Amino acid sequence: MDQLFSRDDNIAVGHSIAHQVVFAGPFGVGKTTALRLVSDIPVVDTDVASTEITPEAAAQGKVTTTIAFDYGEWGLPGGARVSLFGVPGQDRFEAMWNVAIPASSAIVLWVFGDNVMRLRDCEYWLEALARRRVNARLVVALTRVAPGQEQAAMAPYRALVSRFHPQAVVLTADPRSVPDVQQIIQTALAAPYGDFGQK
Repeated sequence: MDQLFSRDDNIAVGHSIAHQVVFAGPFGVGKTTALRLVSDIPVVDTDVASTEITPEAAAQGKVTTTIAFDYGEWGLPGGARVSLFGVPGQDRFEAMWNVAIPASSAIVLWVFGDNVMRLRDCEYWLEALARRRVNARLVVALTRVAPGQEQAAMAPYRALVSRFHPQAVVLTADPRSVPDVQQIIQTALAAPYGDFGQK
C-alpha cells in the first residue's frame, strides 16, 4: 500500500479543469475529428465499427461511431484548462447526452451547413438540448460551407436557432482546421448564457 500511494506518484485525480465544453451534433459531422485535432492530451475515445454507414459517410471514410464519449483537454491561451467531451451522434446512445450536457460550461452544436434540408437535423438537436438544459452557452458551428457562401448558409440557421436560444452564436467552421476549432471553443466559452425553449 505504501508503494501504491507513494509521494512520487503523479496522481491526476482532482486536477484543475476550469471549463467543460461538449461537442454535440449528428453522426459524421466531425465532432471526433475536431476534438482530436486540438486536444493536447491523448484522446480517450469509444469508437467502434458502425453498423449504420450511409453512402455519404462511407465515401468520406467514416466507418466508426462513438458509443459513449470522446474526451480530450485543451489549454486556453491564458492557461485555463478546458475539458472537451464529444457525445454520440446517434440517439440510441443518448444516455451519454444526459451525463455530459447538463454539466457543461458551453455546448458546441456541429451541424452540416451545405444543404438547407439539414435544418431538420439542427432542429432535432436543438429540441434534444432544450430537453436537457434550461440555461446554457451555445455555439452552432456549420460545416461544409463553400467559400463566399457563409452569410447565405447561416441565415436560415440563425432564424431557426433564435427560436430556441436567442443568445446563441451561429458561425461557420471546418472541424479539420485547428484555428477554426480553437475559435469555436473560445467563442462558446465567451457566449452569453441563455434559456432554451422548445418552439
